[in-house]
Amino acid sequence: MQRADVLGLVMRRNEHAKNLLAASSAQQLPPMLQSLHLCQRCWHVDACSIYHKAQEGGTSDSSGLGELFNQLTDHLHSSHIDFIKFWDQLIDLEAQDLQASQREIWRLPAKEREKSGHCLSRMRLNLELAESDKDQKDFGRFIYHFSRDKLHFTPAKRNSQDYDGTALHKQIFTGGEHVLLSTESGNVAVAAGSICDIKKDTVSIKLSHPLRLPQKIGVSNEEVLCNETWRIDKDETASFLASMRFNLLNLFLKGGHEQGRRLIVDLEPPRFDSGGLFSQDPAAMYVRSATNLNEDQRRAIFKILSSQDYTLVLGMPGTGKTSTIVHAVNALLTRGASILLTSYTNSAVDNILLRLKEEGVDFVRLGRENAVHSDLKDHMVDDLRTVQDLEARMNTVNVIAVTCLGVSHPLLINRKFDICIVDEAGQITLPVCLGALRFADKFVLVGDHYQLPPLVRNVEARDRGLAVSLFRRLSEAHPQSIAALQCQYRMSAGIMKLCNTLIYGNRLRCGSHNVANGQLIYNTCISDVRPSWLQKVLDPLNSAVFVNTDMLNALEVSSRSTTYNMTEATIVVMILKQLKQLGVDLKDIGIISPYNYQVQRIRHLLCADELAVLEIHTIDRFQGRDKECVLVSFVKSSTRSRGSSTLLADWHRINVAITRAKKKLILIGSRKALSSTPVLKLLISQVDEMRGCIDIPNNSNILSSGLRICGPEA
Repeated sequence: MQRADVLGLVMRRNEHAKNLLAASSAQQLPPMLQSLHLCQRCWHVDACSIYHKAQEGGTSDSSGLGELFNQLTDHLHSSHIDFIKFWDQLIDLEAQDLQASQREIWRLPAKEREKSGHCLSRMRLNLELAESDKDQKDFGRFIYHFSRDKLHFTPAKRNSQDYDGTALHKQIFTGGEHVLLSTESGNVAVAAGSICDIKKDTVSIKLSHPLRLPQKIGVSNEEVLCNETWRIDKDETASFLASMRFNLLNLFLKGGHEQGRRLIVDLEPPRFDSGGLFSQDPAAMYVRSATNLNEDQRRAIFKILSSQDYTLVLGMPGTGKTSTIVHAVNALLTRGASILLTSYTNSAVDNILLRLKEEGVDFVRLGRENAVHSDLKDHMVDDLRTVQDLEARMNTVNVIAVTCLGVSHPLLINRKFDICIVDEAGQITLPVCLGALRFADKFVLVGDHYQLPPLVRNVEARDRGLAVSLFRRLSEAHPQSIAALQCQYRMSAGIMKLCNTLIYGNRLRCGSHNVANGQLIYNTCISDVRPSWLQKVLDPLNSAVFVNTDMLNALEVSSRSTTYNMTEATIVVMILKQLKQLGVDLKDIGIISPYNYQVQRIRHLLCADELAVLEIHTIDRFQGRDKECVLVSFVKSSTRSRGSSTLLADWHRINVAITRAKKKLILIGSRKALSSTPVLKLLISQVDEMRGCIDIPNNSNILSSGLRICGPEA
């Protein structure tokens, strides 16, 4: 090889690397075709025109579309263009971190990814079915059909009811999801497409180009395709990013979500018509007659009923937001309203539906069967296999429930609802939240932007505003749209005082005398508990305590990937075992920490029977949960340790941590180290005012205290 050839290869390599870097940091769009003849018949012409104007400063001349370009974009103001550019840049930033997770497709075997619910392995291409569809082009797409390769299963398993091939429609995919096609022989990501249909034994995938593999001499492409065993991987990044981009773009399309543009982009104030709640309104009559609603909940539902645009329901901790949603649904149904019910997580959707089911409300639950609560399976439509049956079922119910990321379901195409109710709205990014709102004339956002914000992986995107939920954006722009639930039924008065001082400005109040004075009940005398510091910690009269480890050698272990504190973990288990001896049921106890590795360390110290009952999670995963008693391990022992300015300094996370407990909150950590963080300094000082700070003396040999360790190394 000549030197010039090597230089040429290096230059090409550098050029390729430069382009890859540019593509990873921003969405690279191809140039406009500048052909009115071709573009005016393309179904992407409106999207291309809007992006060309917003991102590239395009005009009717540069687009080559003339007056058509003006017709498609003349409704865009400068504020709209700024909005598109701003949010599209944030999505680009988040894409960088999300795309890194796709490496699993290259690294992990298909069977392993299938076990985790991200892949279908051992699939065969059925070209006999594809032949009948070869001329059926859906906007230029080609349709291919895959089924299980039965050669990979024994005859006994093929004939069993558990054989996977008999229930592909109950597996991990739903219609509209993006997928990657690979061969199990090593051809990775041969094609990218989307699920267009999934039946009992067949998965149908739409591709934009014919499916091809490297051919062998004398062997046709069809033979090569049919001789391969295929894997179908979820392209979760593509699905997620495509959903966000479409939701954003749909605000600005002619004939798109124009009402959303007016309310969300232009921030026009929402309208309310309280005069519409006349005495004979069946919805108003229902709310007035409901005996298990407090005044906050009643006012919130009345606000929803009088809304002409949207309502925000601020559901503070323990205030009964799920009950409020259920009663709001019942009230709306008395008017014959059609309702789209959604949330970010399957569990949040299912929690509401379980309550509706108890009250006899009929509904349809859309989604993957293996992600839906077992008691709701009979409300799914997976077993309805004809179009007529599906249409009949969808037309008989007024409530449809699906997650925010599942609103691309084919059964929702062209469907319109009177109102959309979004739970957990404070935890959903604006582009994701938009997806469900386009289906309804009005919407209700239920959430608490004082708790954890939306999860955003990219630090720059988070800092620039991707973590600002639509709930927060609208609540700050129009606080008059908020109906606040402030009467809480979870925390005793002492615990409530902490979050009132730190976060809620004394707006929270106890719903009853029993809630305010709630205490842990022991079946043995606490005076027998030793050592004395542990007796003080467990005193039921002290509903909130801080266990200070400063007098111990309670050092954290911190590296780039792990952060834990073995002394604190041991203290947690000591307290836990004493609670158990006092008769507290382990299912009533929760253990949380900001750090995942600390959670693992605590688990390592517990026995199998304890692990089966206890809930031990990070603070983030415990949002939405509550327990009679909650132990919090803060881990940090150094003011100079890495990460303390992020996890522990986030007051949203601290708010979640201190509002999970009903009757007993036990905080464990170094007062000196934690006081370097303002929110924790205030928290500890408040506990101190309540005489709840307890120092563990330096003569307490925690790590050699005779604690029985039940881990794998025991």
